[in-house]
Amino acid sequence: MANVCIQMCESMYQLPSRISCFLLMLIQGGILNYYLVTHKNVYWYGWIGADVAIAFVLFVAFMISYRHLKYIRRSSTSNRPIQAGSLPLGYFAWFIYSLALAGRVGIIFNDFAWKLNEEDVFGPNTLKITISLAAIIFLLLLMSHHDAEPNTKRRYYIEEMTATVVFDILDSVDALDIMFEKNDIDDLPNGMGLCIISISCLNLILPVFPLCTLSRTHFGHHVNHETIILLHKLSLVFVVNLPLLVFRLVLWHALSKEISIFPVKNVIVMFLVFQDLYEKNRQKLRARDETDSTASHEMKRFPVLS
Repeated sequence: MANVCIQMCESMYQLPSRISCFLLMLIQGGILNYYLVTHKNVYWYGWIGADVAIAFVLFVAFMISYRHLKYIRRSSTSNRPIQAGSLPLGYFAWFIYSLALAGRVGIIFNDFAWKLNEEDVFGPNTLKITISLAAIIFLLLLMSHHDAEPNTKRRYYIEEMTATVVFDILDSVDALDIMFEKNDIDDLPNGMGLCIISISCLNLILPVFPLCTLSRTHFGHHVNHETIILLHKLSLVFVVNLPLLVFRLVLWHALSKEISIFPVKNVIVMFLVFQDLYEKNRQKLRARDETDSTASHEMKRFPVLS
């Protein structure tokens, strides 16, 4: 029975993940639109147009990735060299989706998030869970754009580029938690509330960079964009984790507010990034020293005769 299910999924080329991603995006957009219409006015139904545009881009991206993966599988089974192209609509779809998501999140938390009631169905908890769906949508979008086998260099590269994205999205949602209490907002220094919202919204958009890098490296088929990878890892430190860590330390020590355990995650990610950069640079220096040593040894063995 298990083999039959696996064969069915293989024959559909990850169709369930595409459908799930599509539906979750529509559900998330619908709930956020409900918040805006309920707490502002009916003109905010205009966001439905943005959801339709996102749905269209996602649909086209899924169609292209489906044909792309099908072509790769046909090439690999016919013993022909695989010529995998990039999938630009993958990261473009996330960019359009995350812009609309960040825009709605920014409006909600800036205008009326503190008015939401815990006793209502569409209260703070529903809002946080709805925004957190972005983490699942990212995973499903990523899954629909590659077929890298487990325990392969390609799979390791893809996981390395996207390992922290889910936690960064959840981290951003957790950082917004303070914006549900009016008293806590009033205690914040001037501009800090807007800064929190801006950083959290920016972190929802940032996953476009690993998706863009993966697309340009053909999802691990041609790994040669070291500069882009370096910029991505530095952005994890200086755009995502360091600002959120500083913000939480200010809440804890300066304002005596309760914080979550996410500062530990911020420290761990920063440590792992710098450790990885250190290891890779040490490896390069060691390889260069070995090359220089070999060249010097060869020159001693075969001196140039004058």
